Amino acid sequence: MSESTSGYSSVLRHRMFLRFAPRGFFHYGGMIAAQSLRAGLWLAQVFGWSAEESARGLFAINLSMLVSFLLWGSLVPRLYKSGWTAHSLMALGTPISVAVLVVAVALGARATAAVWAVFCVSCTVGSLSQPAIGRAFPAALAGRALSAYNLVVFAEVFCLLWGIGLAVDGLQSAGWPLQASYQGALALLAIGCTLSYV
Repeated sequence: MSESTSGYSSVLRHRMFLRFAPRGFFHYGGMIAAQSLRAGLWLAQVFGWSAEESARGLFAINLSMLVSFLLWGSLVPRLYKSGWTAHSLMALGTPISVAVLVVAVALGARATAAVWAVFCVSCTVGSLSQPAIGRAFPAALAGRALSAYNLVVFAEVFCLLWGIGLAVDGLQSAGWPLQASYQGALALLAIGCTLSYV
């Protein structure tokens, strides 16, 4: 076994990686799937906006996320000095984002771009998992650990973008109305987020 292969094998068996990979798969990847496509389709097909209105809604969602990442960058060093850790911040923030997702699903056609913006912004706490994983490994393995974790996240984005669409189509084929099909598909995401958090 090569040194590179052995390094990745160590990463994939590490307790910290195993702890964060499911959350990265469902939670952080779910945020990217929502802000890149699914929220826009929801706004167009469930909320009833035109393509132009949906595009403006997605722009507002992404702008709010940009601001939230900037705030995290300025606040995290102060929070760490006050005794907070990435683990404690994610333990507090993750249930909030899952609750917002559940509210969005329950609201159905009343879930506007503002609701999806709150969901995506509340999910940004998941970005703290990346430095937490990097710091959990020796310097020689930190790059491989982050590469493996990012691969998990982006694999999840692909799976969710495809899987949510498949669930929506499958539920419609089973006779569910379009809105209920979207709600059912995103309820599955909420369940995945909850289980990965637990």
